Amino acid sequence: MRLIATVVLIGILSGRLASAAEEPGTVGLSVAQLYNDQESNKRGILVVRRVEPGSAAAEAGIAPGDLILSIGGVSVSGRNVDEIVRQDLRGPAGGKVALSVVKSGGQPTTLVLTRKAYPPLLNPASDPFSYSVPGNWRMDLRYPFPLPWSPAIDHKGLEDLAFAPGFDDTGSPEYHSYLIVWWLEDSEPLTADRIQTDMLLYFRGLGAQRGRNRGFAPDLSKVSSEYHEWKEGPATFGGHPATNFAGTVNLYDTHGKVISLHSEVSTAVCAESGHMAVFFAMSYEARPGSLWSQLDAVRDGFKCSR
Repeated sequence: MRLIATVVLIGILSGRLASAAEEPGTVGLSVAQLYNDQESNKRGILVVRRVEPGSAAAEAGIAPGDLILSIGGVSVSGRNVDEIVRQDLRGPAGGKVALSVVKSGGQPTTLVLTRKAYPPLLNPASDPFSYSVPGNWRMDLRYPFPLPWSPAIDHKGLEDLAFAPGFDDTGSPEYHSYLIVWWLEDSEPLTADRIQTDMLLYFRGLGAQRGRNRGFAPDLSKVSSEYHEWKEGPATFGGHPATNFAGTVNLYDTHGKVISLHSEVSTAVCAESGHMAVFFAMSYEARPGSLWSQLDAVRDGFKCSR
């Protein structure tokens, strides 16, 4: 078997929310797949790219550059790395994963790892506000306003985004689901009409950007948003009286397909700083899908001041 050290696919840190009763866990490594010209699909064994400090993988002595031949006794060669991560590595905290690992110049060794619960993702400690996201989510870069893909949205402040574990999996109820936090310098209360207009500009701009980057021509008239005041929403947000909205957004996903997301928005004026805090929950699956308990926990844990 000839291996060429070229990364063709990247495996994400392993973790899944299998059910509401299971806490997602990780073995603490990310992997890439090596090229193998003896496989019809050219997919070979896995190479370790990163090991998280304090993780099960680190405690077992796994290091970047180590090779993984099999998982659970099944060869990884010839299989898709995304499938391997999804079916073999992911699972609840406390579950065990048996890896056949080869270190440089060594012989295969079987290591049994026990997944650990993810540490939560925290916003920067320098922020005046605070919130926590489940550790198996993925945080995007922080963006200041005006947003690069939608400069017409007239706010001053910043935006954080976090993506659900199944964001890239078209077969998952978590597909394209995520949360957005806005920390705005303007403290004027938002209305349903303003949220609706902002989200229309947001996703039309994002659709145009995705079309350019992904090679499709979006019909931006198909992008739409509808919001109304949500009386049943939480009474407080960030420790202050909340104004809530709910609705739907039709947008282009990364494959050029128009999809519909359910959306809930909670806002509050943070008296300590005079800023407006805004929390967007965006889910492919309607309530009471399992993702909503995670979105609610992030929203309810948001604090306007530390």
